[in-house]
Amino acid sequence: MIRKTLILISLLVAEISFAAPQSPTIAPVEIVNVAFGIFDDSTPGELHLDPTDIIPRKAGQRFGWVMEVRTAQHSLAVREEYLQPGLPRIEAATDASSESLNIPNERHIQAGQRQLVPVNGKIYGIWVVGPNEPAGHRLLHVVIEEKLGASFEYEVK
Repeated sequence: MIRKTLILISLLVAEISFAAPQSPTIAPVEIVNVAFGIFDDSTPGELHLDPTDIIPRKAGQRFGWVMEVRTAQHSLAVREEYLQPGLPRIEAATDASSESLNIPNERHIQAGQRQLVPVNGKIYGIWVVGPNEPAGHRLLHVVIEEKLGASFEYEVK
């Protein structure tokens, strides 16, 4: 009797595990090539990127990134984050315990989040220098489907 009960319980557990819905598989995203720079506006209707890490501080200057990807997905979730230096540190207590603390003074700022459809296997992130754009160093992370796709360091001057 106990043996029959154990067999029945094991069959029920097996049925439950087979009946559980499986989570949908998301097609992988392979990043083939990345480039960052300024977009050349000389040919209307075309996006031509001149690779550089120096962006002219000129209002209206288009810049950004191009990524060549391989995936079976129709669209990709893309998030761009800037890593900005924080405000200058304020010197407080100078005791031994506070001197041993090293807290980074940087902050992530989400600059954009959208669904991008690859065109001929490429996705684009395009920005425009604003009239009051401050000069300085920037670090941009591009996150694709919740994974870091690329990081770009550049200077606006």
